[in-house]
Amino acid sequence: MTPLILSVRSTHNLDELHNVSDIYLMNRRRRSSLDQELDVLQVQLQTLSRREVDFQKLLDDLQKLKDEVFHERVVVEEKILELEAQKEPINWLPPELLEQVFLAVTNFDLPNSKYRPQVAVSHVCVKWRIISLASPRLWSRIILQGFRKPDAALTFLKRSGTSPLEIDYCSSVDALPTQECYQMVDMVAQTQQHFERVTQLSLRSQAALPLVYILPSINNHNKIFPRLRHLCLSITNPNPSFVEAPSLMESADATSAESDSLAEPSSSTSCLSHLKLEQVPLFKFPVTFIANIRSLELSYSPRKMNSTRHDYYLKMSSLCRFLVHTPLLEELVLTNTVPYFDVILATDGTSDNLDVLFQKPPVKLDHLKTVEWSYPFAVDIYRFLSLIDAPGLEKLDLWVEDFPTKRNDTLFVRGYMPTAPPHKYSRGIVNYPSMRDLSLQCVGEDTTSSVLRKFCFPALEKVAFTNVDSAVRQNPEIATVLPMFPRLESIFRDPRLPNLTHLTLSHFKISPEQGRAEAMLGYMPVLTSLSLDACSGVGRLMEGLQEKVVGTIKSPGEGGGKRRRRGVKVCPRLEALSFWGCQDVDFGALRAVVLSRNRSNNDHSGDEAGVQAVMDVPKGAIQAVTREDQAGKMASSDHKTEEAQIGRKIKPLRKLRRLGHESGLTCVLGATDPSTSIVSTFIALQESFQPASIIYLRVANCKLIHEEEASSLKDLGVGDVIWAGSDAS
Repeated sequence: MTPLILSVRSTHNLDELHNVSDIYLMNRRRRSSLDQELDVLQVQLQTLSRREVDFQKLLDDLQKLKDEVFHERVVVEEKILELEAQKEPINWLPPELLEQVFLAVTNFDLPNSKYRPQVAVSHVCVKWRIISLASPRLWSRIILQGFRKPDAALTFLKRSGTSPLEIDYCSSVDALPTQECYQMVDMVAQTQQHFERVTQLSLRSQAALPLVYILPSINNHNKIFPRLRHLCLSITNPNPSFVEAPSLMESADATSAESDSLAEPSSSTSCLSHLKLEQVPLFKFPVTFIANIRSLELSYSPRKMNSTRHDYYLKMSSLCRFLVHTPLLEELVLTNTVPYFDVILATDGTSDNLDVLFQKPPVKLDHLKTVEWSYPFAVDIYRFLSLIDAPGLEKLDLWVEDFPTKRNDTLFVRGYMPTAPPHKYSRGIVNYPSMRDLSLQCVGEDTTSSVLRKFCFPALEKVAFTNVDSAVRQNPEIATVLPMFPRLESIFRDPRLPNLTHLTLSHFKISPEQGRAEAMLGYMPVLTSLSLDACSGVGRLMEGLQEKVVGTIKSPGEGGGKRRRRGVKVCPRLEALSFWGCQDVDFGALRAVVLSRNRSNNDHSGDEAGVQAVMDVPKGAIQAVTREDQAGKMASSDHKTEEAQIGRKIKPLRKLRRLGHESGLTCVLGATDPSTSIVSTFIALQESFQPASIIYLRVANCKLIHEEEASSLKDLGVGDVIWAGSDAS
């Protein structure tokens, strides 16, 4: 049965296949029809291709137009940005001046060493970046805190080109002593090839050991640091130990083995002009390295004498030996530093048993111009300056510490020997004929009166006295606790200040004693500027400044009458007044001072309403002064005689004898010869009747003087008036 069924089915399928084949053959297209359709499609393809080309051309044109519009938009945007930038004044400057501005920004000492102004400037805009990258000097100052990531330092070194370098390196705050050493070694190794370009180098570490790794370079300074001008070595730890850095201590402990002879300048001396040491011992620098130093700054925090042998404290003997090799020194700064005085002044015929001290002559520093010293005692100042012979000293800035009352070993700590004769520590009166500027900051009246008694300053031009008692400054009732400003006779050996032009008093009380203001200002005939900062009792001083003298002028001829003439009694050249926080100075007193000096000298009207009555001083004298012509002879027909009551007459101090040479130095006792005074009696009288006008006034935080009142003084001839607020406003 199965084969039969399959056969039937196969036959049936064949029939169907034949039918399908017949249908396909009937529907098949002819070749001619296909060719015809192909021709049509070819034409259509060509048309589409042409249209595609046209569209592409159109797209290209549109893209070109788009690109043109894009470029035009960019140009317009740049023009807008340029015009917007021109609104800022900084962009008015040419690139050369902008470069100078960028350089000035990098010169600031910033508290955050991680902030790099060069990088900030270069990221402001494209123009600034181009200028900054094209300026090698902008990248020549490198500030580093630690050396964990040297990429920044290497980038700066690369961009700096061949410009002189300034490297300021400070150890990381959280670095351990071992890490400090490793980082210092890495920093020296990475930058040593550029040391020949370094002009300023500052290295600060917490411990002493890291600084040892820079010593070989300093010892070979001629080759490694040929251009170094400024060097700062600092240990930030206030009590550093040198147990791991004995090389810093070995040279510092050397004493008599060193020669005190001056180093002769040679071609091998370095360019170093400024040296700053903070907690770093005065180890033995090469003499050629320090021979040209102009500025020396030392800072050593106070230490107790029970310190170990691995601790360091500055000795006067070490300092003297160091200064011997710096003959060109011009500026000496001692910050929070008092040396241990193990030196006495060498004198002929010394036979006292003072073997514990070294005997040395004063160190000769002919070029020294400035001494700044903070926190010595009053007795330290004379002791120190006696060991330094500086005849050309021009500026002295002292911040004196109050002598402690509860310390019994203070003298011993500072090296004094109470059993030694006093003359072993001094060389008589120290004379400074070139001193021009003196600033004294101390605590209270007693200290002010005890610092300068053994010095002579015949040529002072600027003096500033400041009371620095912190308790007084913080007391709200400051007027009741301010110390009294002492008499000039108590401060100076010779109170006469014939060249003084600027006087500043800060946080003192002016004595209310009658005549005290005249007694003080009478010693300052050429004073031009008076500044008072947080002083009380200023009213008494203002009374002295407005006090007048009245004279008469005889008209020529026998029957000529007399007419009155007004003048001022003290400081006829005064031109500038400044008041900061003076709470008892009022506008009435200030206006009276201005009126007494700014009224025309030719105004001889009889109106006495604006003229203060002349004070009746019993010790006054009537002086008649006759003018002479230019030839020095009496004018026969038109001379005038002036009679004026001058008031209290300040008698000149008697001339003191001159001492001979002590220790090779001339010590002068007393002041200059009266015949060399800068003003004669006649000139002084003429100046008192023709005083200078007050042309400058500054008032800040004075509650009794308001802005409108201060501005009204411009109508009286005060050209420059500055009012900076008041406590009452």
